[in-house]
Parts: sequence; C-alpha cells; structure tokens
Amino acid sequence: MHTTTLAPKFWCPKLYILFIIVLASTSCLNQNKTPKIPGIDGPKFNIKDGKILLSVVLENIALPESLVLSIPKMANSSVALKVGPEGGSLIQVAFDINDVERDIFKIVQGQTLPSGELFPFVTGGEIPSLAFHLPKSFDMTFYASRRVFGFFLPLKVPDSYRYGDTMRLRVNDKNVGVFTIIEEDSNGQGSGLVVMLTLEEIRAIDDFQTLLIYSKKNKNKHTTY
Repeated sequence: MHTTTLAPKFWCPKLYILFIIVLASTSCLNQNKTPKIPGIDGPKFNIKDGKILLSVVLENIALPESLVLSIPKMANSSVALKVGPEGGSLIQVAFDINDVERDIFKIVQGQTLPSGELFPFVTGGEIPSLAFHLPKSFDMTFYASRRVFGFFLPLKVPDSYRYGDTMRLRVNDKNVGVFTIIEEDSNGQGSGLVVMLTLEEIRAIDDFQTLLIYSKKNKNKHTTY
C-alpha cells in the first residue's frame, strides 16, 4: 500500500480525498477465488509499469532456463518464461493495452483454437482477433484485437479433473475476462488453457485506468499491484 503526501498549499481537500479513495481501492488488486485446476496456479491479473500482467504457474513442469519473447505486431507486450516456485514454471504475459489501438487490430477476422475447434464461450465459436503462434513459449498462441487479448496454452489436464463451464476472471469483484480448460479431442489432442481479457470491460473500470497511469510513474516502477 502506498501513501502520498501533498504540499500544504494549492490543493483541494475534496479532490485529495477522492484520489486517496481511488488509490486505496486499486493499489492492492484482490484476485477473486477461482476453481483450482490441477497442476496450475492461476491465472492471475496484476498491473506493473503501465501493463497488465497475466500469470500462470505450471506446478509440475520444470523449466531449464528463463526466456523473454516479444509478441508479434505488439511492440510493448511480451511473454516471460521463468523458473517458478518449487521448481515449476512461471508464464507471465505483460500486455500493453495501447498496442491494440493500431489500425491493424481494428478490422480482424474470426479465429478458432489452434486445433480448428471452436471457442466454447463466444457465439459462433470464433474470436475476432489476430493470432500469433510462439513455438518457443510452450507452443502458445496469442489472440489480440481492440476487443480482446489472451492466449491458448496447450497442456494435458489429469483425467480426474472435472471439466466445467467457462469461468469469469474477476479482480476486485470486477469482470476482466474469462478462462476455461479445453478438453482433448477424440485423437487425444487439442487440450489446454484459454485465458482471454475482455478489453471493453477493463477500459470501463476507472480504478484500473488510474492504476495503469499511476504504475508508470518513476517512483512506482517495477512495483507489482
């Protein structure tokens, strides 16, 4: 939690109180409780250096080395693969929402899952976006447009896991996206985790916009909220 001291002159008490309320409500992002997926910790939503962080820990997959990769067509967004807690692997995507404001993200075609299967949580099964495949990043596929940003992470889920409906990704009791586990097909392939941010919802949350700006300030650099 951060506090700010203002100079004793040239300030408005009402505006100062409003600023403190907004800052207090956003400086600590509370991850709403989500169902536990076997072998996975997350996904989690945070803010750092003016970017949205999406983090997933693969608890049972060892990573030999750390790696940072850029996401095509997105100059300020990237994905980092790091050695996670207790020998697992941390996948952390840093997404700059300004990257999708470019014209190439305005008019896009519908995309399916890499296997050709339809997304289960949208009408028609296609997500309007550009798709970028990164083989070096656990073979992930990223989806980006002015409306959505997210990824498909291929992985095997234990047979004991009970597949459910699409789950809401919520932070501070606000909807910021969806995630779901995709079951394998009849050939035993195509299973994985889908995490998708709904950007219209995020843009509409004033507290998050305030925190994105606040996190860019030099004194707050490298602080994860």
